[in-house]
Amino acid sequence: MALILCGVHFQVEHKPGGLNVVVDALSCRPDYAVHKADANAIGIVRTTTPSSSLIDDVRSAYANDADAKQLLDYFAAPSDKSRQKLAKHLRARVHR
Repeated sequence: MALILCGVHFQVEHKPGGLNVVVDALSCRPDYAVHKADANAIGIVRTTTPSSSLIDDVRSAYANDADAKQLLDYFAAPSDKSRQKLAKHLRARVHR
């Protein structure tokens, strides 16, 4: 067969699947096939809600921390007057 084709001048051209109307079984590989979802399949979904007490722990820690309380009060209504009320070590760290 190869000897017969050696005397024939030919060129291989690619045709996309939609344009190739004369397709043979060897050209249609099953791994290239488009998979469609089965409408009758049952999907099971589990919904979970993460829970953490971290926010509550941080809020309660703020209530017991004098520096954090001063900073929260300042950032709630920033002004020069409220900045002067801050402790000296906190005043140096607050930038506007």
